[in-house]
Amino acid sequence: MNPAELGKNIGLCSRLIALLLAIILSGGCQGSGKPRLRFGAFFGSPVGMRFTEPAALGNHSFGFTLNETNGMVYTCRGGFVDMGHVREAADRTAYLREVAFQNLIHGKRKFTFRVIDPSEYWVTLSYPRDWDDYSEQKREAIAKDVSIPLGQYLAHTSLIWHEILTWHGFATAGIFPDTISAFSWEDTYSDLLGIRLAGQAMRDERGQYDEAMTDLIFQELDELGVQPARVAREAAKQIQGQWFTGGFYFLVDMKRRNLDVGLDDHRITPWLVPDICPGAEPRPYFVPDVKLLGAYGFDIEVEIEPRVLEKGKIYHSIGLAGSSRIRPRIDFPALMAAIEKRENGSVVSAVVRKPEEELNE
Repeated sequence: MNPAELGKNIGLCSRLIALLLAIILSGGCQGSGKPRLRFGAFFGSPVGMRFTEPAALGNHSFGFTLNETNGMVYTCRGGFVDMGHVREAADRTAYLREVAFQNLIHGKRKFTFRVIDPSEYWVTLSYPRDWDDYSEQKREAIAKDVSIPLGQYLAHTSLIWHEILTWHGFATAGIFPDTISAFSWEDTYSDLLGIRLAGQAMRDERGQYDEAMTDLIFQELDELGVQPARVAREAAKQIQGQWFTGGFYFLVDMKRRNLDVGLDDHRITPWLVPDICPGAEPRPYFVPDVKLLGAYGFDIEVEIEPRVLEKGKIYHSIGLAGSSRIRPRIDFPALMAAIEKRENGSVVSAVVRKPEEELNE
């Protein structure tokens, strides 16, 4: 068998394995109403890169379907967009919105959840002082109002954590570490796009989430200036050797990673490939916040228990005791600083967690 035939056979087998895993994992999730795992498109993927024609993206579906197509597209104002990331982030948001809503209407002050990876999230809610004096109808109306931004905030937090996990070697599907795809240039922007669209879909008057998501995806991609698959392929050729080198998983070297998660200016700005769409300006999106919760008198604290083999490396990088949980508001800036220094070639022994009072100054 010549090398070309061997490569084709490896690619075919990898695709079949990926499809089987997707069916198994999505089937396992649907009984509990959790979002299903979608395999993202990334440069150096063992199953190859799929550049999708925008018109062929199909219909969005929270549950498993053969009518939904993912892959990578290129947009003039949003750069590369990974449709698997967009859809999974959207469904994660919808799921967490429902989790938040159910806990709010039942007055729960503490609850936990998991989404896809083994990490457990611990949420503590503080309610308005006169919450118990509100009528049932008023509490439900407020819960509906605040559960959407709360779901978006929790989804965004969990997706940043996912990138941190994979940068440290976590394998989402339990086979290959996802390190080469962690913080790739399209990941965080694609995730945020999905989170934003889910918020709009859940407010859609039709009350049909999948239908609304299908329409919104096409509308937003059109506004971003989505391009044919041939343009996406050309954009990929232009960045090879500059943003990354190599063509297959174990041989890929990521030269650049987009570490923008919105911690500094509260928005994520996409990377555009020069000369693909001359004169185009990037379209940043603001990251979710919990201002609406504060307006109603709520407050929230989120903690994460990793429950992954990479926990030790992650904790060591910020000098965190093993008995502690990750507190995103405090620890994410330190973790991202440690990652950025490593990416820039500076070895970091530990970036010590700042005391909470310093962060509140």
